[in-house]
Amino acid sequence: MRCIAVDLEMNQPSRKIIQIGAVCFEPDTGKIVSNFHMFVNPGEPINPEIIELTRITDEMVNFSPNIQVAAQRFTDFKKSLQANPIGIVWGAGTSNDVRKIYEESGLDNPFHVRIIDVKAVFQMLANTSSAEMRQKCGLKRACEILKIGWALDHGEQHNALADAFNTYRLYMFLSKCLKGGVNIKMG
Repeated sequence: MRCIAVDLEMNQPSRKIIQIGAVCFEPDTGKIVSNFHMFVNPGEPINPEIIELTRITDEMVNFSPNIQVAAQRFTDFKKSLQANPIGIVWGAGTSNDVRKIYEESGLDNPFHVRIIDVKAVFQMLANTSSAEMRQKCGLKRACEILKIGWALDHGEQHNALADAFNTYRLYMFLSKCLKGGVNIKMG
């Protein structure tokens, strides 16, 4: 079943969504099926620090759909691709990007509450690996540590589609590590 890696960019301090990015792929082959990218109008000016970090400006979101329309389009994207209801994200913390879309929009969430947190898998493997891997790091640094680098196909970090794309790449890399590197002996 197809999977979707999801990432958001948010304004601060309100944490309102300003961009949604997603990559739908076949987990068995790694083949990308489709991408989703949408700016979201947060109904407020974007914080200058967020503009500097994400390069997303007020002009880019002013005529974009609000979160309800964006969430509905994202739901339609997921349903049209018959994707797995378990989203894939980088870092979940107390919330996650999939849940945030539907909490903010007030729409029904077509994903399960459970997600696959690629950062947690990276950290789990880091606990048995080098000191470099055990350091706190973000998505781009994790890609560098694992020597797969940051793919610029969809832009720099802090662009929701680029972050979703690199989350997908890291998920595929870690999946291969786990499939080929674990030998469990039963009984």
